[in-house]
Amino acid sequence: MIPHADSIVFTGISGSFGGAATPRALWKAILHKQSFFAPFGESEGAHISEDLFPAHTMPEVCAALGDNFACRSDMMPDIPEVSLGDNPDFWFVAQLIFDALNDAGMPPGSDRTDRVALYVGYDPFFNPAAINWFQHATGIEQLMTAIQRFVPAMTGSQAAQLRTELAATLPRLRPSQLDAARGDDVVRRLAQTVTACDTACLCSAGEASVFTGLEAAANALRTNQCDAAVVVAVQPPILMPGLLGEAVLTPFTTAHELSPFTDGTCGTLPGEGGAAFVLRRGSDARDDGSRCYARLHGCGMVSGLPSTEDGLRESLRRALHRALRRMPNGFRDIDYWEMNASGIPEEDAAEEALLNAATANRGAHIPLLAVGSAKTAFGNTFTAAGALGLLKGLLALNHCILPPSVTPVDDTFRLKLPERAYYWVQEARPWIASSARPRRLAVSTVSRKGRAGAAILEAMPDD
Repeated sequence: MIPHADSIVFTGISGSFGGAATPRALWKAILHKQSFFAPFGESEGAHISEDLFPAHTMPEVCAALGDNFACRSDMMPDIPEVSLGDNPDFWFVAQLIFDALNDAGMPPGSDRTDRVALYVGYDPFFNPAAINWFQHATGIEQLMTAIQRFVPAMTGSQAAQLRTELAATLPRLRPSQLDAARGDDVVRRLAQTVTACDTACLCSAGEASVFTGLEAAANALRTNQCDAAVVVAVQPPILMPGLLGEAVLTPFTTAHELSPFTDGTCGTLPGEGGAAFVLRRGSDARDDGSRCYARLHGCGMVSGLPSTEDGLRESLRRALHRALRRMPNGFRDIDYWEMNASGIPEEDAAEEALLNAATANRGAHIPLLAVGSAKTAFGNTFTAAGALGLLKGLLALNHCILPPSVTPVDDTFRLKLPERAYYWVQEARPWIASSARPRRLAVSTVSRKGRAGAAILEAMPDD
C-alpha cells in the first residue's frame, strides 16, 4: 500500500560505476568492500601538466569505467542508427535509460512510455565531437595566428595552403557533430531515441545533478505533466585534458585510496560512471502492480552560498533541511546517512560538523545513526556523485541491509569514536526496521564550490 496520495516512488534503476557494470554487480562489490581504484598508466598529459600547472597535484589512480563504457548491443532494442557525431557518451547514457525502463517494466517504445519526462545530468569535460569541432573551428585559426606571428614573411597563398593542409590532417567534421558537442542537443536526441515525447532537459548541477533532476521529476509527476520520469546523472570517462583542468580546481591525493575524516586527508580521487532512475506516482505503480524500490520522501539542492567552510556547512544544512521538510522529527527519523566523504578537507569538515550537530539530541532511546559512503570504493564521480549514493541507498533499502564502506586504515579516522550517536558501517548487517516507522535513509553531496544536494528515501511497506 502506498502511504500518501502524492507519493513518488522508484520503479526502475540502472547503473554502471568503475568496474561494476550493473546495480547487481555494484551491490555485490559493496558487500565485499571491493575497491576499484587502478593506476592511470603512462600518459603524456601527466608530464605536460608539470609545465602548465606546476602547483597542482595529479591523482595516480582512478576508478575507471574501462570496458563498461561500451554499449551492450545485445541489450539494446531495435532503434534507428544514430551516429551523433562520434560521441560515445550518447550510447552509454542511452544504455542506462533503456536498462532502467526495462527494469521498470516499461520497454522503450511501448505504450507505457508515451508520456515520459527525461532529466539528464551531463556535463563532460570534453567529448570527441566537441574536440573535433574546436579543432576545425578554432584550433586551426589560433595555430595560424601563432605561426604568422613568428613567420611574418609568410605570404597569403602560403598561409592558405598551410591552413588547407592542417584541416586535411584532422578527422572529417560532420554536421551531426555540432549536435554531439552540446549537452542540450544530446539530451534532445536521447529523448527521441527512447520515445520520451514530453519534457527533456539538461539538469547539470555538478555533483548535485541527480537531486536537481529528482526535484524536477517529482514536481512534473505531481502536477500530471507526465506519467513517468527518468532521471539520469553521468560522468563519462575523463580524458587527460579534462583531468588536467579539474586538478587545478579540485584537490587530489596521490595515495591509492580515499581516506576521508582523517587528520591526514588531503584530497579526493576521480571516478567514472552513471545511473538512471525511473520515477512514477505511487498510485499508478500500485494500480498496475509495479515493483517499487523505495519512496522519495523529499529532496533539496542549494547552490550559491560562499565556498567557505561555514558556507559549505550551511549549504549542506539547507539541502538536508529541504529534503527533511516532511519529517516531524528531522534527522532523528533517519537510520542511515550515505555521506559525501570525498576526502577533500573542507567538505569533510562541513559534513562532520553537521553530523555532530544532527545527532547531538538523538536520545538514548533512538538507535545509533549508521553512516557510510560509496566514494571510498568508487571515487568522486563528479556529475554522477549524487547518483552513486542514491543507487547505493536504493539497493540498501531493497535488500534491508546496512551496507559497509571501505574503511580507512588510518587510526585517526574520526567517525569511529565510541561516545558518538553514530557509527561508520564497517561490515554488512541486517537493517532491522522499527515497529514505529519504516526504514529511512539520507543521501547527500556537498562541493567545496558551495553546492549541496540531498534526498530522503523511505522503504515501501511490506503489505
